[in-house]
Amino acid sequence: MKIVYLVNVDWFFASHFLHLAQRARLAGWDVAIATNITTERERFIDEGLRVLELPARRGGVIPRGLWGSVGIVAEELKRNPDAIVHGFGLFGIVVGSLAALNVRAKRRVFTITGRGYSAVSTALNARIVRVLARFFCRRIADRHATRWIAENSSDLASCGLEDARDAGRTTIVGGAGVDVARFTSGAQPLRPPLKCALVARMIWSKGVDLAVDAVRCARDRGVDIELTLAGALDADNPRGLTIEQMRQFSSQPGVQWLGHVSDINAFWATQHVAILPTRGGEGVPKALIEAAACGRPVLTTDVPGCREFAIVTQGWIVPPDDPEALAEALLEIAGLQDLQHRGVAARKAVSEHYTEDKLWETVSSLYHELISEARLVTISR
Repeated sequence: MKIVYLVNVDWFFASHFLHLAQRARLAGWDVAIATNITTERERFIDEGLRVLELPARRGGVIPRGLWGSVGIVAEELKRNPDAIVHGFGLFGIVVGSLAALNVRAKRRVFTITGRGYSAVSTALNARIVRVLARFFCRRIADRHATRWIAENSSDLASCGLEDARDAGRTTIVGGAGVDVARFTSGAQPLRPPLKCALVARMIWSKGVDLAVDAVRCARDRGVDIELTLAGALDADNPRGLTIEQMRQFSSQPGVQWLGHVSDINAFWATQHVAILPTRGGEGVPKALIEAAACGRPVLTTDVPGCREFAIVTQGWIVPPDDPEALAEALLEIAGLQDLQHRGVAARKAVSEHYTEDKLWETVSSLYHELISEARLVTISR
């Protein structure tokens, strides 16, 4: 059997969902990855994946090269009409659905990942995309042989998938999952200062500016606190932060920007708490899952996905777009003596609910469910 994984850019699949392709290969599937290739071609080939390079380019709300990508995937499905298409994000949903319209390929799994800028922006083009996305998911993408995976229940509702939910064709998972064994949970570093870190792409929706404002406010109130920003710029995001903005942030007392961090275990060993004051558009941020796997409690905002994760891991939740509330939470955390206990609880929650094993168990069951349904239809004919 064949699987075509479909995603807008290679590095995102490599960082979040490559483990699915690896497990599918081990289970005997013929696996292809259809995506825009930037840096990961050799890695995919080394993993035994067939690479279908798509002309799509991120940038703006609607990616360039969308129709060219549809054509390439449609040709692949004509050659392999029994393949399962597994698309990620709105790009994967749109391209996978349109490519399958005029071929016999019917079996589709769609994962709704974080909806990002288009979910939280008040700009007209973003509002239009939200309306069109809901219509497309509900009226075009959703079929009897389609299965939906979401990282929080709110995303299912935002995509208009109530009928699919009622029919039992939707599943909620704990994000992309992690291999907990790869993460070490050491003792908290000495305090003061309280060291908090925001790990994410440096984009507006992640609330980088809010974290900087909150730390400045907490320091003005006499708290010895430091903020580390860890993550790369993202020039293709409509609200990506600039190098000038990052220099301005890191010029503030107690704030530093490291850029991309590769050794996650070593990084979290130096920090006390993970902070993500996101404005929304998240699924379940993998950066928070990794921090919790390293035994660090999380402080985030009351938005879908993050809210549930903070509750399960015994973290803290504040309203979005509220640096004063964020500062108050930091003041509370600075006065606590049980951060180690909360970190242990966070890692335990990840081990129980947010692992790669659990995601593969869910995904593989959906693949086999679609295969079994197809065989039943064939027999009935």
